[in-house]
Amino acid sequence: MSADVNVIGLVDEICAQPQFTPELLLKLRGVARNNLAERKALQQRLSVLEGESLSAEEKALRKAAFTWILDRSDQGLKDYHGSLADLIRGELALDRGDHAQAIQQLKAGAQRHPNSPKIEIELAAAHLASKQTDEALAILQRLESQGLKDADLFFQKGHAIEMQGRQEAACSAYEQALAVDAQHADAAFRLAYYLDLRGDDKKAIELYKRVTGQGPSFVNAMVNLALLLEDQEDMDGAIHCLKEAMRVDPQNRRAAMYLRDCIESLDMYYDENERKENERLESVLRIPISDFELSVRSRNCLAKMNVKALGDLVRKTDQELLSYKNFGETSLTEIRHLLESKGLRLGMFKDEENKRARANRMRSGNTENAAMLKPITDLELSVRSRKCMQKLNIETIGDIMEKSEADLLATKNFGQTSLNEVKAKLAEMGLSLKPLN
Repeated sequence: MSADVNVIGLVDEICAQPQFTPELLLKLRGVARNNLAERKALQQRLSVLEGESLSAEEKALRKAAFTWILDRSDQGLKDYHGSLADLIRGELALDRGDHAQAIQQLKAGAQRHPNSPKIEIELAAAHLASKQTDEALAILQRLESQGLKDADLFFQKGHAIEMQGRQEAACSAYEQALAVDAQHADAAFRLAYYLDLRGDDKKAIELYKRVTGQGPSFVNAMVNLALLLEDQEDMDGAIHCLKEAMRVDPQNRRAAMYLRDCIESLDMYYDENERKENERLESVLRIPISDFELSVRSRNCLAKMNVKALGDLVRKTDQELLSYKNFGETSLTEIRHLLESKGLRLGMFKDEENKRARANRMRSGNTENAAMLKPITDLELSVRSRKCMQKLNIETIGDIMEKSEADLLATKNFGQTSLNEVKAKLAEMGLSLKPLN
């Protein structure tokens, strides 16, 4: 649940402008508050601000803006005037809960900068915070009547309508916001929340996934998504979301409570799934190989390997069969088709072992186990290595750590170069492959 790659670098791009405008400031706020990487970039910008070749006023305004966005204390702007200073003072007042002061400052900013609908949208938000929905809607409807198509406008419109108790109309406004900006986190969260209540889980999950990972403001989205995934029995996904929520906000009691519940039910979940699977497989796995019409070569090879029933066969992997003398790709294809007809596949028991190992890792919360739960894509492997990971059904970094060098080298097209690549990537994270016995 990573942020949109198109966002990366926007903080530096905005801060490179010689002078801030209210529009740039609000864009910077959205980027830095909704993306953890961009938030770090802004923190870096604040630390080097004094050394930049800007006017004293521009530095003061930027310092106040940066500290506001980063949720820090007011740096003071009493000596500065203008729409940007008014905007910052208004937003700081809004954060303090001083709605009257916020409205006064934002009105002043809108008057100084009459061609900035963004300040007026923020003024509408201040009215909403003060429960003045009629005043807020008057501003928003006027801007909309002027032909403005702005995601923030539609979001605040939805918020105002929601406060009036008109949920259906609010959802329509949130949909308008997302039509303008598909990644608008606030609109996605509110719409997902109502779809969740209505039972439209599929759409709600899709929208929550747009929001998760976009910063500490959206921890609730991660928790809500986890609950939906748990309802769908995707326990791995649910626990991943809750652990991510705890990583962003370690003191979040709601996330901690649900995470504890999920982990406690993990054994029950896997035991129940295993029981159902065993009931289905029990009779199938006892079917003798002799019941099937296989080629002479395949039958002879399986007999020499002491494979007598389907249960013996599914314990073999592609690599183990291909390593046997006279057993080639044609025989392998024949075996695969046979197993698929029964809902089976080669190496399937090894997959189950991986799932149990992953479940055990989830029960621990230390740094190494957190890294092991990350998807294998985080290693950013080469195309050849990635394809080999897919063949081995490796989904997480923990899965690959269950493999030894010999296991990987036995995979077709996985050579020493790929092995060195994997080892180097793991070493960067302080991890390694399974040692040889």
